[in-house]
Amino acid sequence: MHTEFAKGMTIENFRGIEFVRISSMPKEDQEKIWTSFEHGKIIKIIKDNSLMNDCILYPDFAEWQGKQSPPSKSSPQMTRSTGASFSKLAFE
Repeated sequence: MHTEFAKGMTIENFRGIEFVRISSMPKEDQEKIWTSFEHGKIIKIIKDNSLMNDCILYPDFAEWQGKQSPPSKSSPQMTRSTGASFSKLAFE
């Protein structure tokens, strides 16, 4: 299962694990990830007999993205296929 968010980036779900792939990010974001993300949190997933060695658990990615300041115009806005936006939350 894939969930699209801005700029073609995808939150993937495999066996209940939500993750993003570095290779699916825009080049600018890939460079930021490789230089500032904790490499020990980059995981490998075997899916359909293929090794995906550039995966980041979605909660780890969301935490990293939240620490980036100021947010650049090219930074993706998280949305799921329902169209919900996770960049701003409102509570009643």
